[in-house]
Amino acid sequence: MSLFPFLAPLSVGLSIFFSYYLMKYVAKKMGKPIPNLGELMYPMHHKDSKIDKRYRKNKP
Repeated sequence: MSLFPFLAPLSVGLSIFFSYYLMKYVAKKMGKPIPNLGELMYPMHHKDSKIDKRYRKNKP
């Protein structure tokens, strides 16, 4: 009997757990809020959209 069916989900779960708390720690050290999933997957799109919103707000 192989232990793979038991160890694979356990290792994935532990990596998700540690990566979440590592990201939370880094965000706290940088003084910023935790990024959402969209910002993590498409960082330049969200950065550009925030810049666009800032310029659109100032236009009459």
